[in-house]
Amino acid sequence: MIRVDRGRLRRFDAEKLLPEAEGYWQEYIGGKSPYLPFLGWLSAEGSAWGALPAIKEKAREIRERADAFVVVGIGGSNHASRAVIEAIGAKGIEIVWMGTTLSAHEIARQLKGLEGKSVYIGVIAKNFETLEPGSHYRLLRKWMEQRYDSAEMARRVILTGTPGSRLNEIADENGCLFLPFPEPIGGRYSLFSPVALMPIAAAGLDVDAYIAGASSVERALRSGENQDALLFACWRNACLRAGFDIEVLTSFEPRLKNFSLWWRQLFGETEGKDGKGIFPAFMNCSEDLHSMGQYMQEGSRRVIETFLHVDDPEASVPVPADPGFGDRFDYLDQWDFADINHAAEQATLTAHEAGDIPCSVVTVDRLNERAFGELFYFFTAAVSVSARLLGVNPFDQNGVEAYKKSMFAALGKP
Repeated sequence: MIRVDRGRLRRFDAEKLLPEAEGYWQEYIGGKSPYLPFLGWLSAEGSAWGALPAIKEKAREIRERADAFVVVGIGGSNHASRAVIEAIGAKGIEIVWMGTTLSAHEIARQLKGLEGKSVYIGVIAKNFETLEPGSHYRLLRKWMEQRYDSAEMARRVILTGTPGSRLNEIADENGCLFLPFPEPIGGRYSLFSPVALMPIAAAGLDVDAYIAGASSVERALRSGENQDALLFACWRNACLRAGFDIEVLTSFEPRLKNFSLWWRQLFGETEGKDGKGIFPAFMNCSEDLHSMGQYMQEGSRRVIETFLHVDDPEASVPVPADPGFGDRFDYLDQWDFADINHAAEQATLTAHEAGDIPCSVVTVDRLNERAFGELFYFFTAAVSVSARLLGVNPFDQNGVEAYKKSMFAALGKP
C-alpha cells in the first residue's frame, strides 16, 4: 500500500486546511460538486465504461498476431500507460509511441523501425482535433494500406475517442473496434479508462491489479480511513502560502521517469491558471543531482520537494572488490548498488531538509501494476483538491488552446 510520511506534511500548519479539503472531497463523492460533469474518474472501476472485456479480448489478439503495437496519442492520452509499460516492461511485444512529436526526423526513424513487422495501431484522440495524433494517424493509415487489405486494416486499427465524434464515425465506416474516451473524464484524468487500459493490456500487463491498486486508495479516501492524499494537498497549499511556488518530484529510480512526465502534466495543467499555481518540475537521480543539485542546495528558497521512494529495488548488483587496481574506491567493496542508491537518496533528503527545503516522502513497496494504480489515484485525488484550495478550476485547460489557435492559423486550417 502507498505510504506517506505524515510528520513531514504537518509543516506550516497544513492540517488547518484539512477541513476545507475534506469538504471539497465530500462534494465530489456526494455528487454535489459544481464540477460534477468532469468527475467520471472518481470510480476507478467505473472509468472503463464496461469496455474491459473487449479490451482484454483485443489485447490477446494483438499479442498473438503482432510484433509491434503503435500507440498514437499525446499528453494525457499516453502518459499514464507509457509510465506503467516503460517501468514494468511489455511482455512479448514492442510498444511504439507515436503522435508525440512533429519532428520529421523522429517520425521517419519510427516508421523505419516498423518495417517488416506485423503492426497493430491504437489511436487515442478525445475530440479528434489535436494535430499530432491526427496527422500521425493519417500517415500510419496510408503506410498500413500498402501492407494490408481493408479487412485486415479493420482488424488492426483500434480507435479511442468521444462517442459520437468523427473518430467514432470513422470506426463505424471502416469496421474498426471503437473504445470510449468517456466525456466526463479529461485527458490527464483518463488513467483507468480505455485510454490507458488498452495499451497496458496489449503490453501483457495486469489491468485488474492496476485497477485494484487505484480502488484501494479510492476506498480509503471515501471511507475516511486514510486521508493522506488530502493532507498532501493541504501541505502543498500551505507551502505556497509561505512563499514556496516550485515543486520538484524527486526519484532515485529511473523507471519512474515517464511517471514524472505524467505527474508534471497533471499538476501543471490542473493548477497553472489565473496567475496561480506551483510550478512542477522533476529530478531523476542520481543523474540530475549533478545538474540540479547546486540549485537545490543553495539556490532560491522557493522550492518544495516530494521524494517518490520505492522500497524494493528488484535487483542486486554487488560492487566487486579489486584491491590491486588502486582506484581508491575500495570503500565500496561488497556494497550493493541497491544500498548505495538508497544511501544517496537518504543523504539527499537529509541535506535538502537541512537547507530549508520543505520535503514530503511518498513510498510504494515495488513498481508493479498495483503500485502504479495506487500512485495514480493518490496524486489525482490530491491535485483535484489542491486546485480547489488554490481557488482554480481543476478540470479545464484553456491556456493549452492558445498555441493551437496560432498553429492552426499558420497551417491554414479553416
